[in-house]
Amino acid sequence: MALEILGSRLLAPVFGNSLFVWGALIGVILAAMSSGYAFGGWISDRRPAGQVLAGLLLVSGGWTFLIAWIGQAVLFKVAGAVDDPRWGPCLAAAVLLGPPAFGLSGVLPAMLRLAVSDLEYLGRHTGRMIALSTVGSLAGTWGTAFFFLSWIGSHALVAWLGAIQAALGFWWLLKGTSANPLTVLLCAVLIGGLATGARFPIQMLKSPVYQEDSPYQQVRIRDDDLFRYLVLDRTFHAVMWKAEPDTLFLPYSQLMVSSLALVPNPKRALILGHGGGSFAKWLARYWPELEVDVVEFDPVVVKMAEEYFSYRVPPQHHVYVRDARAFLSHTEATYDLIWVDAFARHLVPFHLTTEEFFLELRRHLTPAGVLVVNLASSGTGGDLRRAQAVVETMKRSFPVIDTYAVKGPWPSSSKAENLLFFAGRPIEQSGIPGFAEKIVMMVNQQRLPAEALPLLATRRPQPWLPGTVLTDDYAPYDLLMGAETMEDRPQASN
Repeated sequence: MALEILGSRLLAPVFGNSLFVWGALIGVILAAMSSGYAFGGWISDRRPAGQVLAGLLLVSGGWTFLIAWIGQAVLFKVAGAVDDPRWGPCLAAAVLLGPPAFGLSGVLPAMLRLAVSDLEYLGRHTGRMIALSTVGSLAGTWGTAFFFLSWIGSHALVAWLGAIQAALGFWWLLKGTSANPLTVLLCAVLIGGLATGARFPIQMLKSPVYQEDSPYQQVRIRDDDLFRYLVLDRTFHAVMWKAEPDTLFLPYSQLMVSSLALVPNPKRALILGHGGGSFAKWLARYWPELEVDVVEFDPVVVKMAEEYFSYRVPPQHHVYVRDARAFLSHTEATYDLIWVDAFARHLVPFHLTTEEFFLELRRHLTPAGVLVVNLASSGTGGDLRRAQAVVETMKRSFPVIDTYAVKGPWPSSSKAENLLFFAGRPIEQSGIPGFAEKIVMMVNQQRLPAEALPLLATRRPQPWLPGTVLTDDYAPYDLLMGAETMEDRPQASN
């Protein structure tokens, strides 16, 4: 079970953390376990159980060391060869996690063979062994999820799992077999070499400034000469221009804050999705009188915003470490502006796309308030179907929606763009007329970035075709996404 949880962390930087990835992991692990149980029982009837135990543990431990050493390189090779959101993760999980899951499952029948010496108490022995196996699985699950991942990180934990398996395998090799010294020596040299290699993994991604495994995702900080990036799993979620840390560098964020021009004298705002704190940091400088609630579900992301992205929480800002839906259900506050920036192209919290979520947002919006939703999307293929579904769902609560399609700041042949949806009473009553004039006025007052005005030209004039209505009960969001590819530059969150 520890390997299954670790598998999600290994696959996430390359394949994301979608429903497809979890389905691939669980399916591969179950298939490997079922075949491992059968093989372990078969081989234990034909070979001494001590030899079987030693062999299975040594092979599983060695393969686990290989995961720690070359796992990332293998994942990138698989991703390049199989460009499919379902079968790519399946193949990657089968290659990396299938063998150790197979070997460890075969251990149980071998242990039962050793334990059962009195057929009169077969049931008792079998029950105790299965109970012990289940307790071990629980310990591995809770220990990995609650403690070890956050203490030592995923790579070191994989190496430690390999070491534990190899040590147990050597113990059984010496205790339960008549292996000659040369065999023992060769196994020791092989495992030692794999363990040494695991200390120096092959890295396909550049070494980050800082990296930490949070309870939810892998968090990395990357730098180049001009910018600092926040990377969550495989997606860029913040960009900071190091020369001017308070600047909103990404075009989509420059357009999102222009919604301030639609609300006369806003008093309170809500940000769902903190990222590197770009929004909150800019508001603290240019709108110091605005009270802002910031909601982010990952405490490590909150810490990174403060330690690496120069966000110092001012008195009028309140940062909550909670899920967005949970926060909304437990507050009666209303807001003049709500910015939803919790989406990424491969990792979308489905419960933030449903009819119930947008009804909740409507309830927390003041009568003259404005909602802005960022949906990172290419606007083509599966991404287009995804966008149509979100728009169709939003219309149940916000009948009039203005859409903008904003490209990133770097030249690219990619079709990736951020779709921004503006909704609320000001949009329903007046829409775009007068918006530009208000932005010009606020730019002159240094209350909005000058780049916001030309970005109005990205407005999508054509209506959206009908899409799937997403609900808490029915939200086939991953099925609407289509295949996803790695991008070299950020297109997602703030």
